[in-house]
Amino acid sequence: MRKIVIFGTGKGGKHLYHQCIDRDDIEVVAFLDNNIKGSLFDIPVYHPNTFFEKYEKDSYEYYITAGAQKTVKIMLDILQEVAVQNVYLLYDVAGKNEISLFKGNEMDSRWVHKIHFEEIRPTIHYFEVPITDKCNLNCRGCIFGCNSAQMENNHVPKEQIIKDIRRMSELFCDVPWIRILGGEPLMHPDLIEILREVRNSFPDSEVDLCTNGLLVPHLDDASLMRLKELRVTIHVSGYPPTEKMEKQINETLSQAGLPYTYLNRPEFFKFYTLEPIHAMRENFDLCPTSGCWEVYRGKIMRCSAVIAVEKLNKQFGTEYQVVENVDWFSLYDDQWDGIKLKNALSHASHCCKYCDLNNKEMFEWFNGGEPKLEDYIL
Repeated sequence: MRKIVIFGTGKGGKHLYHQCIDRDDIEVVAFLDNNIKGSLFDIPVYHPNTFFEKYEKDSYEYYITAGAQKTVKIMLDILQEVAVQNVYLLYDVAGKNEISLFKGNEMDSRWVHKIHFEEIRPTIHYFEVPITDKCNLNCRGCIFGCNSAQMENNHVPKEQIIKDIRRMSELFCDVPWIRILGGEPLMHPDLIEILREVRNSFPDSEVDLCTNGLLVPHLDDASLMRLKELRVTIHVSGYPPTEKMEKQINETLSQAGLPYTYLNRPEFFKFYTLEPIHAMRENFDLCPTSGCWEVYRGKIMRCSAVIAVEKLNKQFGTEYQVVENVDWFSLYDDQWDGIKLKNALSHASHCCKYCDLNNKEMFEWFNGGEPKLEDYIL
């Protein structure tokens, strides 16, 4: 009898539970949650500390079922600190779409990733790669500042991206979740070759392509087939123009057999100030993107702000200070191995001082027009 512990009480955790309850070979022993206690489906819900005080840790399999990168990081960090070995990640798309998780008597590795650990190279939860600054939308307040980069508006060269992906596989033992985005990644002429390298370097990871979806109905059959062969999942950011094409997007992806998620994005938010005057640790703890580590043009950084504010400096003449070996790190500097990079990226940095997440402002999504600094600044 396999005894499993589900880390997370949201949609993914509930889906995994329902997949297991009718099986004679699996027993769900407990749910873990940092904020909730009591019971769910008559199964006890424990804070992780309480569970590991009560139970012998090595008797169970642990399944991380969160759908947000920051939460995945928190869960994985807790399990690594306790030093359990049988740790799995439920793919985000599988939890959201309630996909069947079993293949015969075993969990289907297409949807459930067994996380690997080593002593020398660390395991990290996630990274994403902005492969282009080009976009077919001009979103007010774009989080990567792509609407303020019209004077450049370049693709990242495929040679750089492939080199960076390979370097990440050298630095880290395992990365269960990787996302490719932009700008609009479907505009990159070498997208398939890039995705092929990601799949070769990380053969068992969830490889997620984040797109505004507008180009999806225009993909030819060969491209859709390649995406399916590479086991790419699609994340559609549903901006208002996307909503008008939602039926076409859904039909294209469904007919191609591509698993996808769709998230409506009717609003953006802004949170930057011009001066570094805010408590960086508090902002880091509040930040929803502090788990979205970026790999961009030979560098790795803890969030998209490091990329965006440098573009704002070029576009608007602002004087944001982005500090090497504090806010961003070269992937090719020998002073930084995987362990040191993981530790550095897990803490607040100078760039966090420009954010005021206690007073962030929401605003309605808008496309077009000249970018304005007021789209970013409180």
